[in-house]
Amino acid sequence: MNTKTLVTLVHVVTAAFIALSITQMFISVANADPTIDYYYDALGLAGDDLKNALHDIIDGHTPLPYTTRNNNFFDGKKMDVWEALLHTDSACPQGQPRCGYVWMLYLPEYRHISDRNTGAGLPHNWDREHVWPKSRGFKDEPQDGYTDLHHLRPADRNINGTHNNYGYDNGGVPVMDKLEDGSEVDSGARIDRANNSFEPTDQAKGQVARMIFYMAVRYDIGDYNEPEEMPDLYLKDENERVKEPWIGDLCTLLEWHSNFPTNEFERRRNNRVEEIQGNRNPFIDNPSWADSIWGAQCSS
Repeated sequence: MNTKTLVTLVHVVTAAFIALSITQMFISVANADPTIDYYYDALGLAGDDLKNALHDIIDGHTPLPYTTRNNNFFDGKKMDVWEALLHTDSACPQGQPRCGYVWMLYLPEYRHISDRNTGAGLPHNWDREHVWPKSRGFKDEPQDGYTDLHHLRPADRNINGTHNNYGYDNGGVPVMDKLEDGSEVDSGARIDRANNSFEPTDQAKGQVARMIFYMAVRYDIGDYNEPEEMPDLYLKDENERVKEPWIGDLCTLLEWHSNFPTNEFERRRNNRVEEIQGNRNPFIDNPSWADSIWGAQCSS
């Protein structure tokens, strides 16, 4: 039975099993919070001072190659983004860490590493979604943002393709998820081409916001030179489909961040990304910092 058919059956017949698997997965998760001094230099700050301090703290992570000739996705050798996502986004139950399944960002589904999109473009394939679209500031693989795990997530290729490089906002027409049998279902995401915006599913809204906030702090003035080769990424309270290093809609993202708070999966993922590339997402660890930095721009 192929993965997409299995997923459909899971939705219809065994939804309770997914809930049980998630519960089992987190029973054994140690809450590896940041060390006591990790954010010391940011304590008590606000606004640009806080943003600059957080940038200095999370700057200079260890980047991965995007793709390697990898014959073993579990040995830690020649680790690329595919292998890293098997760890950071693992859907494996307790006691089976090498099951090969990952959770989708936008859908309550898991897919196997064998269904990764390597060019076939099949309905059940999944992509490495750049939550901050790479065309908006870092289109080349050597740029650090291209392989930054804090905003790279497994995502259904249909939804990823529809998102493209649109910014974020509420509203639009349904994004349809094409199933392997040729039928289509409403994914819960929306696309508004007139507004140049994409609305993720409720499952992803808060996570998307915090990943975008991370990117806007991680890549700042001064990161343009080697080895990072990154422009200053920044946020606007508007949307336009551009190939420039900014994205919106800031105020909508702040609303999503507030309305869809951090969960255990995000916290586990933050810990695991730090294991691999050496830095954390501050807005998962301390959600109030988003409002401290950008809240005044949306106070009305």
